[in-house]
Parts: sequence; structure tokens; C-alpha cells
Amino acid sequence: MKKISFIALTLFIVTGCKNDSKQTVHEKEPIKKDSIVAKAPTAEKPVEESKEIPTLKECTEKTVEYETQLECIFPKSKMEDIYQRTIKEKEVEKAELLLSELPKQSSEKEIHQDGLETISYKVSPNKVEIEFLFAGGVTTLELEQKGENVKRTIIHSAD
Repeated sequence: MKKISFIALTLFIVTGCKNDSKQTVHEKEPIKKDSIVAKAPTAEKPVEESKEIPTLKECTEKTVEYETQLECIFPKSKMEDIYQRTIKEKEVEKAELLLSELPKQSSEKEIHQDGLETISYKVSPNKVEIEFLFAGGVTTLELEQKGENVKRTIIHSAD
């Protein structure tokens, strides 16, 4: 009976001490949404796919320690349209508290309710960064116009 207990305890310790600290970045497969676009076959040489300008809305999620990042590319879009869509679909916590129109200049909005302290808007040409300052962390919404596409990045960071 002592041998069985000793073997079970040894196996428990060995499996419990397994070191997985090497794997701090987890990348998930791209999530394709709203994919109604169809490609016609061509007789020419194949076109190389570019991560910058995909033909579909493509999202990639990354997790690094205390941060989760969701990056989506919206082809043939404008920043204002993606901003409105983000609010409508509540892609970000407390999206209903965002300004109704995408601001044209940097500003800060004091909230102080339900753990949300402030929302700050940093506006630059072709890019808007919106930062939600919560009591327990920060959520950042970035919209960037890249040609006729929009890159939207949502970053959740813990304190």
C-alpha cells in the first residue's frame, strides 16, 4: 500500500511541476467574418496574399502575459464607419459611452461610473486612439486608415 501511495504521489508531483513558462505568447487562428466576397479564377500568375490588405475582414487575436490584442482589417472602409459599427455592435466594454461622432481633435471625457474613470481620444492624421481607463486596467481602441482599408485594434490590459 505504501508503494502505491508513493508512486501516485511521485506522479502527482512530476505532473504538477511541469514548466510551461516558455510559452507566453499565444496566437490563435485568424477569424474570418462577413466573408461574402468570392474570387474569380484567373489564368494569370497567382497573386501573393498580403497581410496588409486581405480581401476579407480578418481578425487575429494575440495574448501576451496580461494583455489581449484583437486586430481586424476592414477592406474598403472608412474610420467613421468602423467607429459607428464598433459602438453599435458593442465590440468594446462601455462602447455606449463613446462620443456619437468620431472626434476630429484630441480630447478627454470624464466618466466616473461603474469602474470607468475616463475616456481619452488621441487624434492624428489617419489614426485615432481611444483609451478607456478602468479601475482595474486599460482598454485601448485604435482605428487606423491604411489606404482604402481600416485596421481596428482592441487591446485589453490589466493593471
